[in-house]
Amino acid sequence: SFASLFISLGVIGMMIGSALAKPLTDKFCKLKVFFWTNIVLAIFSCSFYFLNPHLTSLIVIAYFLLNILHQIPSPLHWSLMADVDDYGEWKTGKRITGISFSGNLFFLKVGLAVAGAMVGFLLSATGYQADAINQAPSAINSIVLLFTVIPGIGYLITAGVVRLLKVDRSLMQQIQLDLEKRRHNYQELSDYRTGKPLEAKGSV
Repeated sequence: SFASLFISLGVIGMMIGSALAKPLTDKFCKLKVFFWTNIVLAIFSCSFYFLNPHLTSLIVIAYFLLNILHQIPSPLHWSLMADVDDYGEWKTGKRITGISFSGNLFFLKVGLAVAGAMVGFLLSATGYQADAINQAPSAINSIVLLFTVIPGIGYLITAGVVRLLKVDRSLMQQIQLDLEKRRHNYQELSDYRTGKPLEAKGSV
């Protein structure tokens, strides 16, 4: 029953986190939201390691909050991918959405496979026995690390990578305006070449 409660609260927390992503990015730059959420997640996740395992209520509450924070950047990942496509079209005149999204999905699958293998290797190296009633202290410690410090390092690396992106809100607004003008001019040129009448633009 405790495992069901633990997992259910995690799922509810992730649902709340997903819902918070939109209002946060409406108010703040999505790059800043993504970066600072991962920084807070790194600190929060690593500090989780030092909690007393007998303080069950505190751990459940902390886990619930952690899942809220964890899910906030998830929708932003796909939005940032679209921003990168806009930036590429703005700089080069070519839009490679298919390559971009398929490449991201490919490396997402690779990351999941590598992460799964790393979990197995770490548990095996620390003496984890699947059929054992009591696990060795080293195995228990590795399981705790897999839930706390190791994800914290991942959050920190993600924050560092996102910090390299310079496509902030003001630049994206300019890019979208430029792309809209470029597409409008291209449409007018296409209409002119095909002999279609241009729409009236008002008196000069």
